[in-house]
Amino acid sequence: MMDYNKKYSIILNGEFPKSDKLFNQIKSSDFIIATDGSANTLIDNKIIPNIIIGDLDSYKPDKSHGIEVLPVIDQSKTDFQKTLDWCVENKINKLSIFAFSGKSEDHSLGNLFILNEFSDVIDWQAFSDYTTVTPCLGKKRFNSFKEQKVSLFTFEKEAMINSQNLEYKLDNYTLRPSASAVRNISKNDNFTIECKSKLIVFQSIIN
Repeated sequence: MMDYNKKYSIILNGEFPKSDKLFNQIKSSDFIIATDGSANTLIDNKIIPNIIIGDLDSYKPDKSHGIEVLPVIDQSKTDFQKTLDWCVENKINKLSIFAFSGKSEDHSLGNLFILNEFSDVIDWQAFSDYTTVTPCLGKKRFNSFKEQKVSLFTFEKEAMINSQNLEYKLDNYTLRPSASAVRNISKNDNFTIECKSKLIVFQSIIN
């Protein structure tokens, strides 16, 4: 039975974090979900996942670790989609996600589309050495720091956005899939975004 007060993390097979902070964040998770080949990287870093999900075409089995393995053979979906489906089925609705980018540009872009797809059913946050990515639907306050770079993207037809505490204020601003809302700047230790459509917010780790 799942304990929904636990910290759940998904590790993808992108660029594994080099940051000690992110490494410790993964290690301190209560339940770690590996998507197929990312289990190899975790084990190499002496982190044993609780479960491995995917078509298992990359994972190199090592029975000595006693990891639960869940094969899901569905070539119409990526291992990441299968894993998020499993999370929804098991009512895991809050997740930290790591190694979602790097190594392969098409996978990185695909992962963002997948994250957007699940952003109204899972409260997720994705982390890399360079950025934190968070969904926004409705009104949301973001912790920040002065001069932090903030970029907004939508995969919807259009998104009407209002903001507070950003240098370039967005006032009923219509954003379509484009790079027209990148590299805004936080003016304080927080900012607020309001949007009725799905939005993805990127925050730089450093200036």
